[in-house]
Amino acid sequence: MSNPTIEWRGVFENSEVNALHAECFAHRVFEDDWWTQVNRYSLGWVCLRETETLIGFVNVAWDGGVHAFLLDTMVAKEFQRQGHAKSLVQEAVRHAKETGCEWLHVDFEPHLRGFYLEHCGFQPTDAGLIRLR
Repeated sequence: MSNPTIEWRGVFENSEVNALHAECFAHRVFEDDWWTQVNRYSLGWVCLRETETLIGFVNVAWDGGVHAFLLDTMVAKEFQRQGHAKSLVQEAVRHAKETGCEWLHVDFEPHLRGFYLEHCGFQPTDAGLIRLR
């Protein structure tokens, strides 16, 4: 297991996050402006680096009050199943607590249920969703 560095509100290049997102969510590389988005709308984010390379990222969106939302948890494929995603989530939880949030929400696909509920401590809830596109 490698020992990468983890940083709350770490500096990153948009191209790094776009490439990681494309790898983790199996789509083409977009040119999204992550830096502006997270600085404008998020409580924070967590960057995980192996030397200089971004290998993990999670965004913590926020309602400006007591609710935070975990979005886009991702770890580069060659570093998966080594505990890095759990470390990203733990860092996000810690900082959300420190800022006074009372709730941290996460939505996930069924195959990630064990990860979020058993390994990260989330509790199952009833929720609703409307697909807008």
